[in-house]
Amino acid sequence: MAAVPQQYVGLVRGINVGGNNRITMADFRAVFEGLGFSDVKTLLQSGNVVFASARPLGLADVAAIERAFEAAAGFRAGFVVLSAAQFLAILDQNPLLAVGTDLSRLVVTFLPQAPDAAPAATSATSATSATSATSATSATSATPAGSSGAATSFELPEADATLPEVFAASQYAIYSWHPDGISNSRVPATFWKRLGPVYTARNVNTANKLAALLRARTA
Repeated sequence: MAAVPQQYVGLVRGINVGGNNRITMADFRAVFEGLGFSDVKTLLQSGNVVFASARPLGLADVAAIERAFEAAAGFRAGFVVLSAAQFLAILDQNPLLAVGTDLSRLVVTFLPQAPDAAPAATSATSATSATSATSATSATSATPAGSSGAATSFELPEADATLPEVFAASQYAIYSWHPDGISNSRVPATFWKRLGPVYTARNVNTANKLAALLRARTA
């Protein structure tokens, strides 16, 4: 019997923003189809793709996607590639769902990791209490950009410096609630820069649409 195709999500940051780093979705899909992936579907214009692979993917496959993308688009961009199980686990373990009443302002920042890594089995390690509405600040281990897979450490922003924004983190993602809007965030840009060049964020509305595509395929 033929193996069941495995479902993946590809996320890339910083494309089609204003007039910069433009690529059509037809060309974006062609990157994945040209690498032999099937059932390729994009969502919005911001760099979201769901696709199927006949075999499990690893970091070398992510590097191949990045090379093919650069050849097609004419600029470099780092990808976060997650299996369906990884992506859904990250969303399901969001500890701020009770706090974030507007899903367009509730954000998941996906950290790069091996696309064949086992999904996290526990909830976010620095979860914020919905009743206290203060940011978590304890150090969290994350998987950084690059192909080494080595761990890196960071601390979430200090609660007093970012209220009413709320943060939590796991090994695979940073969860954040921005009640005044993401563009009005009080978090300094230096915090995000410490995560490296490949991390990418999606609001929960967009993430849920990707999850619906995955669940329809894996039902």
